[in-house]
Amino acid sequence: MYPLYENFPLTCEMRERVSDYLREVDFHLPGTTPDDFTPMDEAVYLGWNFQTEDLEAFAVGLVCTKEGHEQERTFIRMSRGQLLGEADAPRLSVNPPVRGRDALRMQRWRPQSGPIVATGVDSYARPGDAVPGVDVDLTLLEDTLSDIEIFAAAGRSARDEGQFDFAVDFGTLLAGRYMRLKHFEEAGRLSPEELARLTAFEERCRAAQEILTRLNLPTLADVATPEKRRHPQHR
Repeated sequence: MYPLYENFPLTCEMRERVSDYLREVDFHLPGTTPDDFTPMDEAVYLGWNFQTEDLEAFAVGLVCTKEGHEQERTFIRMSRGQLLGEADAPRLSVNPPVRGRDALRMQRWRPQSGPIVATGVDSYARPGDAVPGVDVDLTLLEDTLSDIEIFAAAGRSARDEGQFDFAVDFGTLLAGRYMRLKHFEEAGRLSPEELARLTAFEERCRAAQEILTRLNLPTLADVATPEKRRHPQHR
């Protein structure tokens, strides 16, 4: 199915309509007011997700300008007709204000307050760490496997919503974070505590082999198997 609309840039008049709508519905994050937000330059089409969104739905990003809240971002849903100023435009239900960073799946493992967290190889370095970020690597793997076990215990299947996210997240973690840990394990750079956590995670993965296979999720065996490419030119 092709999307009904595409993203489009907002004119000054459209951005003013967004600001007026924020004031009308009193849309703001805690500690701010509707007047503290500036609409971004583009309306992003949401209606492509037709199973959960209205076909006319767009999202407009909002940047907070209040002192002390400059790092905060959110968005509001509006119909295409509202943005264009049509008199009979459909009005969508107002979405709850949510901080952009709170909506990221990785946010649960990041600090919950303060400025945007820096990234890079030493972002998670702590005094005494032999290798920066190992604790975070292990936590990501452990928590995601726990989420999968909860998903399975609830009777969910490979066809249920959420399976695709797990396939992407866990597959990426196994191919990246896990292989990174194995590299440092072979190099003898993990502490005894870190090595024990890695071993425990591997044992949990093997114990959950049936669950992972049933949910069509990657396993340690998949990581250990050389990738099979269908086309000779890709090998």
